[in-house]
Amino acid sequence: MDSKRFALIVITIVMLALGFTGGYLYTLSKYTLHTLTTTVTETIYKTITSPYPITTEVSSVSIVTKPTNLSTTSISTYTYTITLLFIETMTKTISSSTQIVLRYPSIHLTKIDFNNDGIYDAVVEINPWNMKSAKGDQIMIIDVLKKSIETNISLIDVIPAEWVNGYPEIAIGRKPWYTSYANGFRVSFPMKIRNATPFVISFYICIKDLHPQMNLNIAADAWIVREAIAKSPGTAPSNGDLEIMVWLFNQNLNPAGNKVGEITIPIALNESIVNAQWEVWRMDSVSWGGWQYIAFKPKGWRHICGYVAYNPIDFVKAAAKFATFDISNHYLLGWEIGTEWGARTSNGVARLSWILKDFEVIPGASIQKQ
Repeated sequence: MDSKRFALIVITIVMLALGFTGGYLYTLSKYTLHTLTTTVTETIYKTITSPYPITTEVSSVSIVTKPTNLSTTSISTYTYTITLLFIETMTKTISSSTQIVLRYPSIHLTKIDFNNDGIYDAVVEINPWNMKSAKGDQIMIIDVLKKSIETNISLIDVIPAEWVNGYPEIAIGRKPWYTSYANGFRVSFPMKIRNATPFVISFYICIKDLHPQMNLNIAADAWIVREAIAKSPGTAPSNGDLEIMVWLFNQNLNPAGNKVGEITIPIALNESIVNAQWEVWRMDSVSWGGWQYIAFKPKGWRHICGYVAYNPIDFVKAAAKFATFDISNHYLLGWEIGTEWGARTSNGVARLSWILKDFEVIPGASIQKQ
């Protein structure tokens, strides 16, 4: 066995849990979360075989102990300590094999296991669901180690040129049309609304390039469906089901339906938690499927680049107040983050580039304004 190409990595991660057993301590700079009630110790022993070329070797044993944050910004997510014991330490040059490239239409969807534990954490999809044809490229580059996604769309002659032609995204749980769940982040989908427990979703997103005339939002999408739909994977939603969206930014695009109210829901934006104001839009029955649609659109603010964190259950509870039917016995299937784009006002042209990184989901945590 060539010792230059193998390393035994023993990682001991000790996390403090918030809320209930199995949760994590999720702390944000200037943020207040749930009260600490339990402690969870998780030890992982893993042998990694390195396929990468070695650029530097250290023959002596090296032990490194340091507090680590998920990101280099002022948003600190997990508070924990990592101890790395390298029996034979090496510096590796990471090659392109850590990346997955989606290119429509040849490969347009993939399941991701970020921590290589055999359980899928998320699904990444180019998803031009409302486009029949176009000339150009739609590419998504996923870096599994960095938990990042780069999306690049450059198209002309988009047919039909609609308000929404596609929704490149990352999703946890499942969409109604999927046949299996991606539950690797330990959020138990499907989740009955009556018994819904909080979780925080956190990520960095930034629009790098955008055609000024095209239609776009940055938005989450989620499905709250009847029990029969939740327990029959692959079954499409219809009358009696609910789609909700949480918008962060929009250009030349508004939600479907009409504004029916306003609400305040806290959200973390970069360094601070804000009691954000939201417009609530609703369409009672969408023409393309029959389900009800509710969207939360920022009122007086927008977020086009930076860190975001929020508790999706806050929006689920708010949607229950505005839905025209009782959803307490419905089920939340998952949570999706992406950008709806369209070429309706750009004469069939779409040019868009964005990056999403540091994607995390923390069960048992919530966000509250101090």
